[in-house]
Amino acid sequence: MPRPTNLQAMVEGAIAEVFAAALPGLRAEIVRRTVDKLQGLTAQSEGSESLLSAASSIQDTVSQAEILRRLLEGAAQLAGRAALFVVKGKSIAGWLALGFADNESVKSFTLNTVAGLVAQAIQGRMPADGPAADFDAGFAASVGSPADGDCLVVPLVVRQKVAAIIYADAGTTAAGTLDSSGLKLLTRFAALWIELTSLRKAGGPEDPSVATSTVPVASSAPAAPAMSAADAEVHNKARRFAKLLVEEIKLYNGPKVAEGRQSGDLYARLKDDIEKSRATYDKRYAETPAADADHFTEELVRVLADNDASLMGAGFPR
Repeated sequence: MPRPTNLQAMVEGAIAEVFAAALPGLRAEIVRRTVDKLQGLTAQSEGSESLLSAASSIQDTVSQAEILRRLLEGAAQLAGRAALFVVKGKSIAGWLALGFADNESVKSFTLNTVAGLVAQAIQGRMPADGPAADFDAGFAASVGSPADGDCLVVPLVVRQKVAAIIYADAGTTAAGTLDSSGLKLLTRFAALWIELTSLRKAGGPEDPSVATSTVPVASSAPAAPAMSAADAEVHNKARRFAKLLVEEIKLYNGPKVAEGRQSGDLYARLKDDIEKSRATYDKRYAETPAADADHFTEELVRVLADNDASLMGAGFPR
């Protein structure tokens, strides 16, 4: 019988293997549900379209710096002014800003992490809101206070650590707005995307054959009858949502995609993920004008099979 110390090491190793195998799938499911939530918000407010667009933009890239840049661009669509500060050890330095009279000046600020909204957001790893002066007195004095006097601070939490914070306010005019809920959700989505891209990189060099790309689809079919602007917009939203779902499948399952292309059995290898995502898509669009076209299947063929439906293999529902 193994010694207690050896037995403990064996048990710990076995548990580690189980968690290593399960964790990526759990993260993928979280992202899928987050995307579904983002899409669901589009029916509730005009700002939600900006939120979905920003999430789609984030998912189009895998560079952490570019993810942060697109996060800030999305934040600027949801707020009057937005700035991103990067956490480096015990220091928090300005990185990029949009909507300010002098966006470049934000880069010269190093924030106080001991007290105020910054400390509250970092220590609690939760969004904090309150008077802009409580964010950083020097920052507020330099850039000017927002018209309503308040701001929102949202931490970007990656693997339980705050990697950056977003400062946002409604701007210096009375007509300015701040979508706090949308900004919190977008920041969480960006954090999840950073974690997923890190998982992919940890798996080894990416196979060029499964790199994310946008391939134009040529068609010789007759032109479809003209549709109303409202229906066309529903189709556009459905197409974007389908693209988000399918690219998430591809991101997590790079090796399977490469093997499935070679063997011509993509659907068999990815059936569980495909059908879960299809259910998510149908839940949102099966009863809308977008049901006239199968955008989800189109994206499966375009993204996973590089526009060659035969690579999906037998049993692929058409």
